[in-house]
Amino acid sequence: MPPSRLLLPALAVLLGFSPPAARAADLRAGFALALELNAEIRAATAQREVLAARRRGAEALLPGATSVSPSWRSQANPGRGGYQEFEVTADVPIWMPGEARALRGTVSAQDTQLDARLRQARIAVAGEVREAYWAWALAVAEHEAARARVAAARNLERDMGRQAGAGNAPRTDLLLAQAEARDAEGATRLAEAQQRAAVLAFRALTGQNPSPGAAEPMARVPVPGAAMRDLPQAVLLRASLDLARAEERLARVRDRESPSLFAGWRRERGDFGERWVDRPVIGIRIPFSHPPQVQERVATARAEAVSAEARLATTLRNAEAAEQRARAQREDAEELTRLTEQRHRALAEQTGLVETAYRAGNLPFIELTRARAQLAQSDIARRRARVERDRAASVINQILGVEP
Repeated sequence: MPPSRLLLPALAVLLGFSPPAARAADLRAGFALALELNAEIRAATAQREVLAARRRGAEALLPGATSVSPSWRSQANPGRGGYQEFEVTADVPIWMPGEARALRGTVSAQDTQLDARLRQARIAVAGEVREAYWAWALAVAEHEAARARVAAARNLERDMGRQAGAGNAPRTDLLLAQAEARDAEGATRLAEAQQRAAVLAFRALTGQNPSPGAAEPMARVPVPGAAMRDLPQAVLLRASLDLARAEERLARVRDRESPSLFAGWRRERGDFGERWVDRPVIGIRIPFSHPPQVQERVATARAEAVSAEARLATTLRNAEAAEQRARAQREDAEELTRLTEQRHRALAEQTGLVETAYRAGNLPFIELTRARAQLAQSDIARRRARVERDRAASVINQILGVEP
């Protein structure tokens, strides 16, 4: 190994340096971190400057930039005779009646839509973080249950090893205990892998490892359906509907290129040696409208409005049904948690009785193994039920657009 690679660890020890440990975040902190890292939210936030520039354009005195057109025309011959003309003209575009007001309305609708898009993006990030967090919580619950099972299986294996070595138990019982211990160890390794994958998924979203935290309080809806109108996706669709209507109004007003006023100065003379004559040039340019283009823009905006209105109605129906389904699942999860806890207590008591009977020689070892296996499965089931109960509140909050 190169001396430099040996020197760096020594310097680290001398300076008291240690690599920073990975920080941890619960659901709420993870959501805040994910917002800072989300590319869509950062890109949408950057659009505010675009809208600010567009708003300044709508509030400007002119719809566009002024242009200057210098020109020179001549019929001069080699003897420098003939007509000559110099001209400089400035074109100033002007607003059409109602165009500036319609454009400001469009910009305001775009600003409202951007706010709605940001809120919808935040809720989408919340859904990703919630999914990753509860997947990790479920993996942790299964890992803890697997560790409890492997600890009990190893204790039983050591006990059976001592009994078999003393001649108080047959070797078949020892082999059964060893098989149960190896199976428990394998299940623990699988649970560790699932937990590790869940940690990596959460870290990819937030930049930190997940940590336990308090479960979310479930959102309440005082009036059925009242909160549906304030859902982020519903607000976004209404903003899109308003924007489409504003775009339609603008398309009707802006039915041609902007007219312009022009003014200039022309200097001309009929022949070489004659006196130059100066003439002012003033006029207006009025472009004509092309009905097919106007009709296309109006029809496009109207189609967007119809689409947004239809999607809004569908979204409200689906959200209300999803919210009702999620609340029913929450009630089922609470009842299932209660039942699995009762079942685990009953099986724990049964396992204790079976073990007592086995120690007394009244039951074979296989019955104790079966009882312990049932107890281990019930432990996993009750831990899963607790996580699913807490996850159900997050599902309801996600449907209602409530952030962690």
